[in-house]
Amino acid sequence: MQQPAIIVMTKVPGFADVKTRLRPLLSESQCAELAGCFLIDTMTSLSSVFDRRIIAFTPDDGRSAIEVLVTDDICIPQRGSDLGERLDAVIADAFEMGFGPVIVIGTDSPTLPPEYLTQALDHLQSRDDGVVIGPTDDGGFYLIGVSRQHEGMFNNVKWSSSQVFEQTEANLRDIGNLELLVLPRWYDVDEPEDLARLIAEIDSGTTARDLVRTTSRWITENQKTFVCASRES
Repeated sequence: MQQPAIIVMTKVPGFADVKTRLRPLLSESQCAELAGCFLIDTMTSLSSVFDRRIIAFTPDDGRSAIEVLVTDDICIPQRGSDLGERLDAVIADAFEMGFGPVIVIGTDSPTLPPEYLTQALDHLQSRDDGVVIGPTDDGGFYLIGVSRQHEGMFNNVKWSSSQVFEQTEANLRDIGNLELLVLPRWYDVDEPEDLARLIAEIDSGTTARDLVRTTSRWITENQKTFVCASRES
């Protein structure tokens, strides 16, 4: 029986511009530090559901830095000219390594409930042609998973737009004979108001705080520089 795997798509903080839409609320160095916190917390959260985790990183020269952050995981470079090509490539890489089913997420939703991951995995493991996708509030998606790879999943998707989820879901339905599960909506932390939402979620109780311990500590240490501003935005 194949072993399931989850792929985490990430830019390497310090080697690529990250969280740029949080500027000028945060400095360039703060954006990099926060992105690193998101990555660490995401990987920690995933360990409760997945035994095997794959980091798909960019740029290539960030390998040594990413391997320091995630010492026990498989690291592979992203390949492709746009996000659709990169997603197709990393999914193919995982299947070629003998994993399956395969789920792909990013690091922009650090408080994503683990039960959403469990739902996705259960759906895919019980279906030969299972597909799962999790929409974000801004029109993108935070997760996509497949029992096996399908061509055309990301055809003509207008990336970085509010149509990403809608167009991807349409592609999946056009392929036909797929058993599609759409997960509950969640949010990405991209804009200052998203960061304010994350801070409020952390402040509201222990569940979110337990999921993002590294991020929570970083926010506490840096709150004098941005927390008040983010709550007012």
